Amino acid sequence: MAANITTRQASAGDIPALARVWHDGWHESHAALDPDVAARRPVRFFDERIATAVPDSVVACVDGEVVGFAHWEDDGIGQVFVLPAWHGKGIAPLVLSAAEAALRAKGHSRIWLQCRKGNNRARAFYEKHGWAVVGEVDHSLGHMEGRKPVIVWRLEKSLG
Repeated sequence: MAANITTRQASAGDIPALARVWHDGWHESHAALDPDVAARRPVRFFDERIATAVPDSVVACVDGEVVGFAHWEDDGIGQVFVLPAWHGKGIAPLVLSAAEAALRAKGHSRIWLQCRKGNNRARAFYEKHGWAVVGEVDHSLGHMEGRKPVIVWRLEKSLG
């Protein structure tokens, strides 16, 4: 684990850094699965979407620089992304745990998230942290010109 890692609630001032983390992390983990979508997901795509997520997001910082984040909505976790240079350095477990704690504090005892089918690295990460695949779900990935249908794994975790 890296030294000087802190987590905190995201703020509006984090929006550019959050968009970069989401863009870079998504492209690192998904571009090979969906190259047609990746070609139509510039930083601007993420920048336009992240502002609404700030109130329900936590960031991880190393020496003050945002290097990862997690976002939740209702009883689900929508995003967990880390800058590729920080993969494997303990950032993702911190933001995932913080998102789980926020959902527990809101009274949720069972939570869910979706992981792109084929993203075996992410699936293994979630399973290592107590999540279980409960099925496959039709979903779609947005991009600058619309959406593409995909299949995702639905994972769930009991917080009780």
